[in-house]
Amino acid sequence: MSKILDLSGLACPLPVIHTKEALEGGESQEFVVVVDNDAARDNVSRFAQSRGCTVAVAQAGKCFHLTITPPAGQTAGACVFPEAAPAPQTSVIVFASDHMGEGDPELGAILMRAFCQTVVQLPAPQKLLFYNRGVFLTLNDSPVLSELKGLEEMGVGLLVCGTCLDFYKVRDRLAAGQVSNMFSILEAQMQAGRIIRP
Repeated sequence: MSKILDLSGLACPLPVIHTKEALEGGESQEFVVVVDNDAARDNVSRFAQSRGCTVAVAQAGKCFHLTITPPAGQTAGACVFPEAAPAPQTSVIVFASDHMGEGDPELGAILMRAFCQTVVQLPAPQKLLFYNRGVFLTLNDSPVLSELKGLEEMGVGLLVCGTCLDFYKVRDRLAAGQVSNMFSILEAQMQAGRIIRP
């Protein structure tokens, strides 16, 4: 019988952190993670898949049961990639606001649009991270939506804080990037060769 890891009731990023610990423990061939919200379901699934595991999701009442299976013939610990030093030229851009700099908000919005228009003209960053009011840049009425979509098409990863989307009640307006969590946002910064904050 598969080991069951009940993470219901935990807020981001704890479900991902506990799933990571379970994978690194490699105690069983397969295990089941139980979560009770869509964000945790999606975040844990993406995390496990990024480690080479397959994930099967089943709903049971208000909970989701995620069966995490490592590659055939390997333990769960095999799903964890070895730590690697970041490439020196990799860069991550962090958007913590929907405007650039301090001072007049209107000027800050103009500068942010100019910044994003310039980013697409330069070597592409590895990832863009959005949290706090930065998530407003990824919504369907964002003045820089076309630039962000262009970067996505180039293969740039856009990670958008799910907690922030929910706090501002704008998750249904997300138009660029994928809903993410604090674990993935911090991991991206720790692996970056360079972090840029407009």
